[in-house]
Amino acid sequence: MKCSYCQQEIIRNLTVKELLFPFLIKSERCYFCQEKFKRITAPTCPTCSKAGWTTMCDECRQWQVLYPHYNFCHQALFCYDAAFKEWIYQYKFLGDLRLQATFTAELQTYFSQKKDWIICSIPLSGTRFVQRGFNQVEAFLQAAGITTQKLLEKTTDSSPQSEKNRQERLAAPQVFRATENAPMIKNKKVLLVDDVYTTGRTLFHAAEILQVYQPEKLQTFSLAR
Repeated sequence: MKCSYCQQEIIRNLTVKELLFPFLIKSERCYFCQEKFKRITAPTCPTCSKAGWTTMCDECRQWQVLYPHYNFCHQALFCYDAAFKEWIYQYKFLGDLRLQATFTAELQTYFSQKKDWIICSIPLSGTRFVQRGFNQVEAFLQAAGITTQKLLEKTTDSSPQSEKNRQERLAAPQVFRATENAPMIKNKKVLLVDDVYTTGRTLFHAAEILQVYQPEKLQTFSLAR
């Protein structure tokens, strides 16, 4: 078995179940790669998972003013620190698709609690998809065996968020539109998924489009915050 990040061999004893049923062997990181990534721990903002807050953070209060009728809630697993930035650079920008399974174990644990939710990944524009060759969010969800629905499409090939400062991100115009599948979410629970939450602008734009279709709940999730 290879580490899902550094690709080095992991030497450990398999359980009896794993020996009898090899398909139960899940992707995992070696000890050193496991230690690289910092999990988000309490206290955090209850609405966006930002560390260090016990009540709604200042950013969420600003979003609440802009979206007073959106009962938003965002959850994330890891801190967006130097280690995570290095992973996403290798995976997303260098195109190392082997890294799609890096966080499979954590994703499967999280999504086991979302079995009755409709999952939608943030889409890429057609141009960006051709350049990159894959949607990085869709890929890590597929690696974890998570089924998604295409509810949105990106209409504008905007420059990557990583190339913009905070003010430029917040000022970005709406770039999404609903697909023909969107009406199916009425009175259903919907979870929008992205790789990283920085300002939240992308996820709020996406949620703005889907709110029109009256889901019972509409929440968001990212690997890192």
